[in-house]
Amino acid sequence: MDEELCNNSRVIAKEIFREYDIRGIVDQNLFLQDAYYIGRAFGTFLAEKKLKKVCVGHDCRNSSSELFRELSSGLIKSGMEVISLGVCHTPMVYYAEHKMNFDACVMVTGSHNPPEYNGFKFMLGLDPFFGKDIKTLAEMIVARKFIDGNGREVVMNHIFSSYVKDIISDFQFSNDLKIAWDIGNGATSNAVKAVTSMIPGKHHLLFEEMDGNFPNRSPDPTTAKSIEYLAKFVSYNDFDAGFAFDSDGDRLCVVNNAGEMLYSDQLLSIIAKDFLQKNPGAQVIADVKSCNSLFETIKSCGGIAIMEKVGHSFIKARMKSSGALLAGELSGHIYFKDRWFGFDDGVYAALRCLELLSANKNAFSNLKYGFVTPEIRIECSENEKFLIIESLKKKLKNKKISLIEIDGIRVTSDLGWWILRASNTQSALSLRIEGYSEENMKKIKADIIKYLQEYIPHVSLDT
Repeated sequence: MDEELCNNSRVIAKEIFREYDIRGIVDQNLFLQDAYYIGRAFGTFLAEKKLKKVCVGHDCRNSSSELFRELSSGLIKSGMEVISLGVCHTPMVYYAEHKMNFDACVMVTGSHNPPEYNGFKFMLGLDPFFGKDIKTLAEMIVARKFIDGNGREVVMNHIFSSYVKDIISDFQFSNDLKIAWDIGNGATSNAVKAVTSMIPGKHHLLFEEMDGNFPNRSPDPTTAKSIEYLAKFVSYNDFDAGFAFDSDGDRLCVVNNAGEMLYSDQLLSIIAKDFLQKNPGAQVIADVKSCNSLFETIKSCGGIAIMEKVGHSFIKARMKSSGALLAGELSGHIYFKDRWFGFDDGVYAALRCLELLSANKNAFSNLKYGFVTPEIRIECSENEKFLIIESLKKKLKNKKISLIEIDGIRVTSDLGWWILRASNTQSALSLRIEGYSEENMKKIKADIIKYLQEYIPHVSLDT
């Protein structure tokens, strides 16, 4: 890319610089030249720290290969050695970082967002790169203060076979399990094909070909609509479970043998019970959107329950600071550090689930769950979502209502609990509610609607 042309071009959109990644809508607020400048800024950031080797991969979205090319050009111009993994799922980049000890890594991905989105996830060594560091990149781009250097690109081909070998090496599975794997036309395709060809059992792959248009379902598997086909397939064909992944493979959604979708806090509760039997007194981290019952289960099993902000960067940072070996988020990210590396890997999480099913085919069946909503998205602008949270927080405090303010607003009462927060990945508020009875759920919803109507007159809490 021509440097002079870039310097005369538009200013990069501030709203794409989010709390724990960079993400926007391609050709609306995220452009190819932005990828180049992001590479220039991140390369300069690394060069100033005397770092040089950056591992880079991209998912299968239609815009990803071009964004990857421009990002790499910017990194190389800033003197970086770019180790290219090509098209892959996000956990492959994390794996390469952990195995090869690169100085940093970048994944070009729109994660679970619709096809028109794309973005960049970063790591600095083995640490998450987020918050003020993301803001620093934005400031560097606006100031156009970059270091020039002579970098290069190196293509790495062997990491895939290493990943597949390592990911299955610690497991023994039953040979009579029947599992459906819903790839959703995403970037886990190659990994799931390889893994399922090497483990016992009957494995049926759905929507296995990579397609950046995602013609069969949403890139986000954690909604009932997205996994509707998988659920019917599993129950109709008497499969033991179904696994569904987001487009870049760091999230997992599980369907049980009755075709019922498990919320991720339900899944983490099952995993935590088994984990705490083998690791007595261990810490388990869950995000603030998780049900009270999960935290109670962890405690009843002798573990230490830790509530943390939503987002992979916050969870990873807390795992490092606390020494916790297991964590999870309602969005489908599950982190294992007892027998894996501690990053969120949907394929590895699926194998841990397969291990539980090998010991008990009904491990995910007949689960008790209260009157709980899925995550409800309430659309509003990027600026409005933060203003609404702060204004409502003041109003609730004036009413002497007790709040947990780890991330947004979490309120617990005799009726149940609810959490409202600004989404870090979309122009929306995120809401989740649990009522201890159906009638209590109705009362909580009515209260929340009253709170929100001042800001969003026609607000709906339909799921």
